[in-house]
Amino acid sequence: MRILFGALMAVALWSTAPAHADMATAQQAFADGDFTRALQLWQSEATEGNADAAWYVGNMYVDGIGIDAPNPFLAAEFFQLAVDQNHVEGMTSLGLLYLQGLGVEQDYAAGAALLFDAAVEGHPVAQVELANLFLVGVPEQVERVPGHAFEWYSLAGGRGVILAQMRVAQMYWDGVGIDADRNLGLTWIAIAYHLSRMDDELYWSNRVFPLDAQIGADGVGTVTLRQAVADLYNSYRFEVPPANATQADQEALAWIAERF
Repeated sequence: MRILFGALMAVALWSTAPAHADMATAQQAFADGDFTRALQLWQSEATEGNADAAWYVGNMYVDGIGIDAPNPFLAAEFFQLAVDQNHVEGMTSLGLLYLQGLGVEQDYAAGAALLFDAAVEGHPVAQVELANLFLVGVPEQVERVPGHAFEWYSLAGGRGVILAQMRVAQMYWDGVGIDADRNLGLTWIAIAYHLSRMDDELYWSNRVFPLDAQIGADGVGTVTLRQAVADLYNSYRFEVPPANATQADQEALAWIAERF
C-alpha cells in the first residue's frame, strides 16, 4: 500500500516538531533508517493515547517496516486507536483496509463511512476513494450515485489532484453525474494536462495517484497517468473548434496560476 507508507515518510521526515520528546526521537530514528527503534518509540506513544503515533505504527505494520513481515491485523488495531480520537489520516487508512479486506473483514459500507468522515474534513485521498465508490457502487453496500462521485472528485481536483481532475473532465464530457458540458470538460482536462507538465508534482496529487504510475486505459492495456491525461487532452481538443481549445488552455493556466 504505497499510498500509506508514502504519507508516513513525508510526515515523519518533514512534519513540524512534535509535542513529546519521544516523538521527536522516533522521527529522527526513522529518518536515520533505524526503523525498529522508531517503531518501538511510536508504539509506546500510541498506547499512551497519541493518535499521530498510532497512525505511524499502523503504516509501519501495513508495509512491514521495522518488523519481519507486514501485519495488517495489527495495522488495523493501531489505525482504530487513531480513529477513536478522530484522526483524519487514521480514518482514511482504516477505510482503505476495509475496502481491501486487509486486517479486517472486507466491508465496503464500513470503509465508505470512514472515508466519508475523512473526506468531509478535506482529505483528498478519502475524497477520491469515496468518489470511486459512488461512481460504480457496490451491490448491497454502497449505492451508485454518480452525482456524489462528481462532487467528491471536484473537491479533490480543486486541491490539485490530477486523477480527480481527469475524472471531472470525463464526467462533464460524457454527462455522467452532471449535465454534459464539453467546454468545461475540456477546461478540466487542460488543467490536469498543464499541471502534469510542471517540474514538481503536487503533494496531494502524488499521494492519490502518482503521474508515472500505471493506470488502466480502455483498449490499450495500461499507460501512466501522465500519458492518459495527455491522450485525453489531445483527444478532446481534436473534437472542438480551435478557439474553444485555446480558451480552455487560457482558463486552465489562469486557474493554476491563481492556486499554485
